[in-house]
Amino acid sequence: MAVTGDTLIDSVFDGRYRIIRKLGAGGMANVYLAEDQELGRRVAIKILDDRHAADDSFIERFRREAKNAAGLSHPNIVSIYDRGEAEGTYYIAMEYLSGRSLKELIVSRGPTPIKIAIDYTRQMLAALGFAHRHGIVHRDIKPHNVVVDSDGRLKVTDFGIARSGASQMTEVGSIIGTAQYLSPEQARGSPVDQRSDVYSVGIVLYEMLTGTVPFTGDTPLEIAMKHLSEVPVPPSELRDDVPDDLDYVVLRALAKDPEDRYQTAEEMNADLARIQRGLSVSSETTDAATAVLAGAGISGAPTII
Repeated sequence: MAVTGDTLIDSVFDGRYRIIRKLGAGGMANVYLAEDQELGRRVAIKILDDRHAADDSFIERFRREAKNAAGLSHPNIVSIYDRGEAEGTYYIAMEYLSGRSLKELIVSRGPTPIKIAIDYTRQMLAALGFAHRHGIVHRDIKPHNVVVDSDGRLKVTDFGIARSGASQMTEVGSIIGTAQYLSPEQARGSPVDQRSDVYSVGIVLYEMLTGTVPFTGDTPLEIAMKHLSEVPVPPSELRDDVPDDLDYVVLRALAKDPEDRYQTAEEMNADLARIQRGLSVSSETTDAATAVLAGAGISGAPTII
């Protein structure tokens, strides 16, 4: 029988992990703080929700998260320690992160100081560049999946829908990911690659700078349509102290056509490093940003909802 509710608290799960308290819940799993009694360290245990423990598609997604993240050892990616099956369900034991999600920080504090926003974005790009070089595309980058500790170190989490290489974004008539952070190709149900993650990072940077995402709506379909058909308002129009060069970086990342975006996380990171040094971004970036504002790549409705 699958585990249920908070009956796990104070129990020893899988003969090894003493469950201390519940940390949170997501769409398919509950997360608990636990003591690894074999190694004497605190870990986060992500346990597949009992509603999904018999669902092969959720089990596969859960296993994929463990497999993808376990192969990525990087200071800005959450570490996976163990995975297994116990008590009628599946679990992942991972590094316990004591910080707050980037989304929580934005909601509680409002727009992020420019220097910090650039630093956080560069840490995200370092993590994703590493994952991309190992053939993994995250596909669900959003501030909810980024944790920041008290020292300002950022960790990317939740590789549950990550895939190796270019792949289809759809699952039986639905969008995978969160609509506000989807790339246009995800909204269309087209194959995605690392440039989709770059687009999502652009959305997160936009949100850090302005306190809001560039495209909003009442339904996922309405938001997906805007990713395909609307020109983003430059961040500087919502916040006076955003420099032009940072506008250019955000707008290039948000190009509708992947060919017009930064082709790699490293390229975007390099432009942000130039801004940190007081230099101008590349001419390719200013040209791409100008094209975005002119409506380059605008297309029709998504086809997968």
